[in-house]
Amino acid sequence: MRHLSLAAGTLTGGALVMLLACTGPAPGEIEAAELEAVTEIEAILTAQSEDWSRGDIESFTSAYDDECLYLSPSGRVDGRAALTARYRERYPGREGMGTLRLEIIEMRPAYLVNRQFFGLLRSSDIGGVSVAARWHLSWPDREPDSGYTLIVFRRTPAGWRIVQDASM
Repeated sequence: MRHLSLAAGTLTGGALVMLLACTGPAPGEIEAAELEAVTEIEAILTAQSEDWSRGDIESFTSAYDDECLYLSPSGRVDGRAALTARYRERYPGREGMGTLRLEIIEMRPAYLVNRQFFGLLRSSDIGGVSVAARWHLSWPDREPDSGYTLIVFRRTPAGWRIVQDASM
């Protein structure tokens, strides 16, 4: 009986090693999955910049999760509704908002599972993306302004949403 369990354990261990060695992602899968996620996030950030520059605060904040956290030198804001209200109060008209441009410094995808050992890697395996960027605001009648932001996106059933934004 002991020999049978030792043999079964050896077979199981050997099969697991063979399985792990044969099922990792194919060359290029990681890059393709990350490229797809990053491209989707870039499109959202571009749309946000355009929304801001048009003075459309509602559309600008639609990329934020209902339960987002926003941090800035002026304080903390919890939730998309409160963030929208804050922007409306601080920027009552398009003129004061300026033209927004984001310069992406780095994007880092975060995986839901480690597909290195479990086969095919899909874009949907990426559950979040952090974005480090420099923001630039310009106006026709005053000096431009700029600063940094760290934005965290999470994939939700409704699509990518900003769950954290720390801007300075």
